[in-house]
Amino acid sequence: MIKAAVALASGIGLFLGAPAHAAPDRTRLDALITQFEAADANSDVEGYRKIADQTLAEARRLYPAGHPEIAARALYVAQALAASGEMDPAKAEVDRIIPVLAGAQGYKADWRNALSLRAYILNFKGDHAGALAINEQLAAEYASDPSSQGIRDHAVTLSNLAASYLEHGRLDDALARNAEAIRIGLALDPVPQDVAIWSANRVVYFYSAGRTEDAIVTAQEGIAQAGGALGTDHPAMANLYANLGAILMRINRPHDAMAPIRQAYELIEKANGGPNQNSATMRTQFAQALVRAGQHKDALAFLDYATPIIDAQLGAQSDRSLVARDTRLVALIALGQGAQAEALARELLAVRDARLPDGHRDRANTRDNLAKAAFSIENWATARDAAAQAVDLRSKALSPDHPDLLLSRAFLLRVEDRGDLRPATELVAEARQVFEALTLNAQLARGSAQAERQRPAYGWLAEVFARRGAADDAFRAQQWAARTALDDMLAIAASELSAKADPQLASLLVRRRELVAARQGLEARIDANGGRPDPKFDLAGVSNDLAGNRSEIAALDAGLTPEQRNSLMFAPASLEDIQATGERGDVSIMITDIGDSWLVTALDAGRVLQTLVGADAPVDALVAQLRAVADPTGDGVLDRAASSQLFAALFPGETAALVRSARQLYVTANGSLGSLPFGLLSADRAGRGLLMEKSTIVRRVGVPRGRTAAFAPTGNTLIAFGGVKGAPARTLMAMRSASTARTIADLPDLPDSRRELAALGQAIGTGSAQLLVGDDATEEALRRATVPPGAVLAFATHGLLSGELDGLSEPALLLSPAGNDDGLLKPSEIGAMNLPAGLVILSACNTAATSSTDRPQLAGLVQGFFLAGAERVLASHWPVRDDVARRLSVSTVRGMNNRLAPAEALRRAIGQVRKGSDGEPAIDKPALWAVFELFEAN
Repeated sequence: MIKAAVALASGIGLFLGAPAHAAPDRTRLDALITQFEAADANSDVEGYRKIADQTLAEARRLYPAGHPEIAARALYVAQALAASGEMDPAKAEVDRIIPVLAGAQGYKADWRNALSLRAYILNFKGDHAGALAINEQLAAEYASDPSSQGIRDHAVTLSNLAASYLEHGRLDDALARNAEAIRIGLALDPVPQDVAIWSANRVVYFYSAGRTEDAIVTAQEGIAQAGGALGTDHPAMANLYANLGAILMRINRPHDAMAPIRQAYELIEKANGGPNQNSATMRTQFAQALVRAGQHKDALAFLDYATPIIDAQLGAQSDRSLVARDTRLVALIALGQGAQAEALARELLAVRDARLPDGHRDRANTRDNLAKAAFSIENWATARDAAAQAVDLRSKALSPDHPDLLLSRAFLLRVEDRGDLRPATELVAEARQVFEALTLNAQLARGSAQAERQRPAYGWLAEVFARRGAADDAFRAQQWAARTALDDMLAIAASELSAKADPQLASLLVRRRELVAARQGLEARIDANGGRPDPKFDLAGVSNDLAGNRSEIAALDAGLTPEQRNSLMFAPASLEDIQATGERGDVSIMITDIGDSWLVTALDAGRVLQTLVGADAPVDALVAQLRAVADPTGDGVLDRAASSQLFAALFPGETAALVRSARQLYVTANGSLGSLPFGLLSADRAGRGLLMEKSTIVRRVGVPRGRTAAFAPTGNTLIAFGGVKGAPARTLMAMRSASTARTIADLPDLPDSRRELAALGQAIGTGSAQLLVGDDATEEALRRATVPPGAVLAFATHGLLSGELDGLSEPALLLSPAGNDDGLLKPSEIGAMNLPAGLVILSACNTAATSSTDRPQLAGLVQGFFLAGAERVLASHWPVRDDVARRLSVSTVRGMNNRLAPAEALRRAIGQVRKGSDGEPAIDKPALWAVFELFEAN
């Protein structure tokens, strides 16, 4: 849907101008003109063409041959031809029309619209220079005619000029003209629906330049702005919703993408009175989101509904129909129906090879799908042939380090490894080359859509390395596989924070960003050619420009100090790094979701053990069974069988013995395992003993490390925030959305939070305690606070998950809103502060939790505080009962003041709550005391 919005904005629906002329007996003609202008070519191409033909026939009945009125209505026919993709007949018609309308009194608007249509056709046919010349001519025409400025057709011309500028890589000019068009449109009364389409285009401009976060923010702002003018349920808003959904899909946020995609197809179907090929295409997009989210049967149900509609209106071999079948193929593979998927892949391959020119990306994409289908049923010969063909096609159409080519090479290596089709030394050597290129791409453009789409390759390479005994390579690759978009965002924040104190670094970052933007523009040209291959496209020239750009960036990076490099680059740990810091009894574990399997690396000072846990191991299901202990509708009894089964799945044989021997476990885990207190696993087959009962567990986020510096007792300063109520924030939050206001207002009070803060103050002992409660617990108060090294910084409030509120793209702590602060304290805001606390206590619900959405929670608030300088964080995996939170946090601080290491202090605090040895009633429900874990900075 992203590309479609640009076509709409520079195409058929936007060249209409209300004629200022009149003629005798025009009643029927004017009615047809009104009907045509209200028609939607996207919804009903045949109906659109029929009205155009009727309007032209009526004009010919009323006017003599050669009259400009006939030419003006023939323009409708040309538009209808363009709408149905018949570009050559449309161009011939408009070329005949333009001379008739040129200079005709009262027909200037029609002449301008004819020129606009010609520019659109030229753009579509690849003559971007010709299209740009026409659009610049039209913009100059409006600039010289004050009486025509500020009208809808002026805005249309500016929008089309923006699209032409984008085709020429002139992003800033495109954004400027697009902003002008939107400004004019919003000033009109009534506001034209085109404003929503132009806003959708603005999203595309940012995305195509690699500025993904800007694209997402622009989409959200466009929905608010255009929706405020037109109504959020206006059919024209569908493009904005669809583009937002498409971008969220492309950066692997399928759950977040579902809501806007659903809004898009529901709006179209409401306006159309039922489904059409546009809404069915969006339903296909929704099915893709379901596939990404693992809901494969639901995806097939959506496709069963959508595909026949697309076939009926566009044909079974149309691009949209083929995309629907691609989506079905992926769902079939996931459901274990590989043979059926392989047969479908061969059908799609035959169709696309017959229809598409050499160099079209879908020829390679279809071979990818055939390779994956064959891989799923262990048909190694077919999988290798298809994967090798995809690599060959991309090698001819893309630059050598393009993410799509590197993905193809990585998957081919995976096929050759699984099928044992190539010597191990060759596999490992090429895998290292591909890995180096992938990581260099990611370092150049952290957080970009390109960096995100190459992410699966890290898991495939980690698997190849692990299977072939290259343990350290596998360990590095799994660290890259575990990285998230939020990791990248916080890394960018860290480099920006460093730049504030270092003018030289700040200057370097500005230049580096300029070079990265230029690089993304070059890559966008290659990507655009992949959709519409041009035999004259200079791939070698663009590739050389990319190589030169990379050299310039490398030269800048070579001048960085080690400290600057650490703030700018992601540096995975080596196995040797961890072993060098370990002590007797220390065991480090990293467990990473690498796609359809898990990679487990476990080591102590003398051993490294790596295990690939296959897709047949029900890791996610077992985690869900264990987390069910926190379900308020359940009995709160831990599923001991699931606990021991999960341990056995993750740690077979020698690895299990290594973990059982640990006195202190350092654990780094992502995916569903990031949402589970690790101490709930049981090394006993009967599930009688839990890891937390015999081992001290330290959780890591980001780069895994071994033992940190020796623990020094926490300082005697407490700064604490709490006693925040949701209801007072309702009015301010209503500005964000009504559902947000309701969510905030409905949050329960935390009656024990004030008591917890007071008890923490007592636990600190003779030191100072600053309690900021209720209206005083604000973001500004935190920014102004002086947090001395080693202090305890505590929050007894609600934790909100990413996506829990409209527009909340990060997890957050709820504080009291004040001034310009919304009361939602997010990781990106925390990371910009100076908070060198010895311990941060997040005595709030879900502060380390993952949710059903796509954005990570665990790496969020915790990493935000680490970025701000904190040494360790005590956080929760699910909703907390505030009296238990008080007992655990207070006992942990007391234990630390008694010189216990923090993780050991928490372990003993949990034991005290279970036994009631802290002077309060014993509580032996794991749902209440297992919720907390201790995280330490790397």
